[in-house]
Amino acid sequence: MEWYLLKSAACLLIFFAFYKLFLENISAHTFKRFYLLAGIIGSFLIPLATFTSYVEVANTANNVAFTTVSVAEAIPAEENINYLPFVLWGIYGLGVVFFGFRFIRNLYNIWKKVHQNPILIQNNFFHVLLRNKVTPHTFFSFIFLNKTKYKANEIPEEVLLHEHAHAKQMHSVDILFIELLHVLFWFNPLFIFLKRSMKLNHEFLADRAVLKQGAETSVYQKLLLAYSSHAVTPQLAHSINYSSFKKRFTVMKTQTSKKTIWLRSLLLIPLLAFMLYGFSTKQTIVKTTPQTEQLEGVNTEKATKKQVAQYNKLAKKYNAVAIEDRKIPISDLEILEHVFGLMTTEQKEMAQPFPECYLENKIGRYDTYAKDFMEGARKNRKKAFVIMININSVNINGKPSSIKTFKDDLNAITKGWTKQDFKEANPSILIASSSQDYLKKLEVEFQKTDYAKFKKGATLLIPPPPPPAPDVPKPPKKIIKGENDSDVNIPPPPPAPKADGTVIYPPPPPPPPNPNLVEYIKELAEKGATFYIGPHKYSADEAIKLVKKSKDASIDVSKYPEVHLNGC
Repeated sequence: MEWYLLKSAACLLIFFAFYKLFLENISAHTFKRFYLLAGIIGSFLIPLATFTSYVEVANTANNVAFTTVSVAEAIPAEENINYLPFVLWGIYGLGVVFFGFRFIRNLYNIWKKVHQNPILIQNNFFHVLLRNKVTPHTFFSFIFLNKTKYKANEIPEEVLLHEHAHAKQMHSVDILFIELLHVLFWFNPLFIFLKRSMKLNHEFLADRAVLKQGAETSVYQKLLLAYSSHAVTPQLAHSINYSSFKKRFTVMKTQTSKKTIWLRSLLLIPLLAFMLYGFSTKQTIVKTTPQTEQLEGVNTEKATKKQVAQYNKLAKKYNAVAIEDRKIPISDLEILEHVFGLMTTEQKEMAQPFPECYLENKIGRYDTYAKDFMEGARKNRKKAFVIMININSVNINGKPSSIKTFKDDLNAITKGWTKQDFKEANPSILIASSSQDYLKKLEVEFQKTDYAKFKKGATLLIPPPPPPAPDVPKPPKKIIKGENDSDVNIPPPPPAPKADGTVIYPPPPPPPPNPNLVEYIKELAEKGATFYIGPHKYSADEAIKLVKKSKDASIDVSKYPEVHLNGC
C-alpha cells in the first residue's frame, strides 16, 4: 500500500509539472481541462499496471538431501504489539473526518442559500438573489447574485455571460471530483495546487466564451477589475477572482498555433512511456517444459547448430570455473538447460559437459544451506535459525560460533521475538559428526538461551534408544494386515549411534496428503519443506502461484523435506 501511494504521488507530480511547464499558458483550454482530469485518473491507474514476461525452463531434477531436526512447542512469552499502524491509521482517519466535515459544510451552505432566497429562472439558469453584497458566483446551474443590483440591471451582461459559461460547461463537476479526492488524500499537498490550476483553467474557458459572444477584450477586462473584490466566496463555487487576473489577461491575448499545441501534446507519448516503465509492476512467470529425453529415453526434437554453438560457448565459460566458486546467472542457466533438453544423445556426446552446480554434502554447505533456509523462512514470514555442528565446531546462521559465545550469539538472533514468533519458529539443527563431550558442553549453553527458556523440551542432544528390559523375551514380529490383507511395513527403529556417539536422525515424515494442493503446500511450508521444479528452488508463495495456474499440478514428497512440483 505504501509503495502504491508513493508511485501514485510521483505520477501525479510528473503530470502536474508537465502541465505547468508546457500547457498552462497555451490557449487549448478544453484540452487542458480534460488533461488535468485524465492526469489524476492516470496517476491512480499506472501503478496498478502489470507487465508479465514468460520464461520457459526445462524440468530437470537434482537430488539434494539435508538432515533437519526441528524442536517443538513454546512456553508463553510476552507479546510485543506494534502500535505504529494504529497511530498512522488514526491520524489518517482524523484527517478524513476534518476535511470531510469541511466539504459537507460547504455543500450545506450552498444548499441553505438556494432554499432561503428567491430564485429567478432564466434560460435554464437559476438566478439566486441574495440580500448581502456578494461577488457573482456559480455552482452547477445556480448563479448567486446581489438582489438589489440584479433588479436594478446594474450587473453587466458580460458578467452574466461569464457565470452562464461556468454553469453551461458544468465546471462544478470537476471541482466536486477534486474535492472528494482531496478528502481521501488530504495528506497530499498536490491536490491543493491541482485545484487552483483547475479553477484557473475554468476561468480561461469562461473568458473565452464571453469573448466569443462579441465582447471587446479591453472593455471586458475593465469590467472584471470593477467587479473583483476580496469578498468571501464558497469554496465549491466559481467567482471572479482578482488574484488570477494577470495570468487571465495574458492568456486572453494569446493565440497558440495548432502546430505548437500538437508538438507539446506529442511530448505526452514519451512521458507516458516513461511512467509506465518506471512505475508499473513487472513479474516473470517461469513455465517449465518436460525433458522428453529424461522421460522417454529419446528426444523428439533436435537442437539447431546455432543453439548448440550457444550452449558450448556458455558451458565452456562456466566449466572453466572451479565448481566451488561457480555461479551461473539465471538467464544463462535457462539457456543451458533448454538447449541441453533439446539435444539428442549424439549431440550431447559431441558437446561440452553440462556445468553442474555444487552438490552439497549431508548437512549442506555452510555458505548456502543456512542462507537458503533463512531466505525461505523470511518469505514464509516465519522466524527461524540454523545451528550446524560438525566435529568440534558450531555455526549459527552460517556464521562461526563457539561454546563460549554460543548463548549470546543465539540470543542476538531471537532478540525481539514475540510469543507468536517463538510458537511458530521453525529452526533447523544439523549434526554431522561430533563428540558427545562437545555436544554436552554445547547443550549446557543452549539451555541458558532465551529460546530454550521459552520452549518445553528443547534440546540439542539426541537421546539414544532405550535398552530392552532385562530377562524379558522379545515379542514376536507383528504383521499388520491392510485392506487387501497385504503386509504393511512397520516403521524402522531409530538409527543406532555411530562409534563416536553421534546420531543423525532422518527427516520427519511429511504431513498426510491433502487433495487441496494449495493448503498442502502451506502445511509442508510450516514443517520446513523446500520446493523445487526441476533444479530450481521456489518459495512457498511462488509454489502456490504456479500450482494455481496449472490444472495438471501434482506434488512429490518422496524426497521430503525436499518437495518437487510436477506439471507446473
